[in-house]
Amino acid sequence: MIKKLSQRIFLLIMIPLSVIILGIIILFAFLNYDNTINMSTSMMNRFIDEKPKRNLGNREEEYKTNPKANIEGLYNVVVENSVIIQNSDNLNDKVINEYALKVFKKNKKKGIIGKYIYRTKKINKNTIHITFIEDENTISHIKTIFICSIILSIISIIIIYIIAKKVSKIIVSPVEKTFEKQKQFISDASHELKTPLAVIQANVDVLESEVGTNKWIEYIQNEADSMNKLIGELLLLAKIENINNIKENTQLNLSKEVEIIVSMFESMAYEKQVNIKNNISENIIIIGNKEDIEHIVSTLLDNAIKHTETKKEIMVNLKKEKSAIILEVKNMGDPIPEEERKQIFERFYRIDKSRNRKEKRYGLGLAIAKSTIEKYNGKIEVSYKDNFTIFKVIIPS
Repeated sequence: MIKKLSQRIFLLIMIPLSVIILGIIILFAFLNYDNTINMSTSMMNRFIDEKPKRNLGNREEEYKTNPKANIEGLYNVVVENSVIIQNSDNLNDKVINEYALKVFKKNKKKGIIGKYIYRTKKINKNTIHITFIEDENTISHIKTIFICSIILSIISIIIIYIIAKKVSKIIVSPVEKTFEKQKQFISDASHELKTPLAVIQANVDVLESEVGTNKWIEYIQNEADSMNKLIGELLLLAKIENINNIKENTQLNLSKEVEIIVSMFESMAYEKQVNIKNNISENIIIIGNKEDIEHIVSTLLDNAIKHTETKKEIMVNLKKEKSAIILEVKNMGDPIPEEERKQIFERFYRIDKSRNRKEKRYGLGLAIAKSTIEKYNGKIEVSYKDNFTIFKVIIPS
C-alpha cells in the first residue's frame, strides 16, 4: 500500500514537471529553428526578381529567374509535376535536382535539406519555384541547438526523476511511520489477547466438565472460537506485511499443490451439495512458500464454496501463459456488484455484513490473499461472465 502511494505521488510530480520542462525546451528549439530559417529566406528574397516571364506550353506564367543566379551557393529551380523544367545553375546538377524533387513532394514553404536551406513559391497549382542557399554554418548552428536541447532534456528528466523520488519519499514518510505503528499495534494487541483468550477457553472446558453442556457455555465457546480465528487472521496479516518476516522461498510443483488443496475442500463442497471441477495443467513450477500458496488457494476455494448456490459448480483452472501463471477460481452464484469488486480486497470489508457475521467471517481472507499475491509481484482481479464469478490470480513466472 505504501509502495503504491509512493509511486502515485512520484508520477504526479514527475509527469507534469517533465511535460512543462520538455515543452519549454521544445518551444525554444522550434522558435530558434524558425527564426534562423526566416533570416536565411529573407536573405534569399533580396536576390529574387518578382516578374520575369517564360512561355510554358500553351500558357504564359510568371515565375522567377534570378539575374544573379550564378552567385555562389544560391540556386533557383522550377519544378512542374515532379519534372525539373529549369535550373538556374546547371540542369545536370543531380544533387540540386534530387533535392528539388524531394522538396516538391514535401510541399513545405521552407526548411532544410542536406546542406541547403530552401524556400518555395507557388507559380500555379502544379508548378513551384524553389530557391536553395548553401549555408553550412547556419545549419550547423541549428543542429547544435537541437543537440543541446536533447542533452538538456535528458539532464532535466534525470533531475526531475531524482527530485520526484525524494519528494515522494518525504511525503510518504509520515504515512509509512503511522502505518508501521498500526501494524505493530495490531500484532502486539493480537499477541496480548491470545493469553486471556486461552484462559477463557480453558476455564470454559473445565466448567463444561463440571456442570455439563448448556446454551450459555456454548455461546462462550462459539464467541471464543470466533475471536481466536480473528486474532489468527490479524497476526497472519501483520506477518505477511512485515518485509523482515518473509520466509525463504523454495521450488514448488504448483500443479500438485493446487490438486491437494482442491481435494481437501471436496468434503466441504459435498456438504453444501456443490460440485468442484478442475482443469490443472501439469508440472507448473513456482518459486515460493508453501504456506503462501496454501493460503491463497484455500481462501479462494473457501470463498467460492460459501457463495455458490446449492447443486451448482465451481471451476478451478491453472495454466501457464507466456511468462505468467494463471489461477482461476470460478463459482456460480450471485454476482458481486461492479462498484464493490475492488473494495472486497480491503480489510474488514464485507458485502453481506449480517450473513458474514453469522458465519464468523471478518473480511480479512481476501485482503490477506491479495497481500500474499503482491509479495510475488502478482495481482488478483474479479469479474463476472456467463453466470460465473471469476477470481483470477496472475503471478509472473
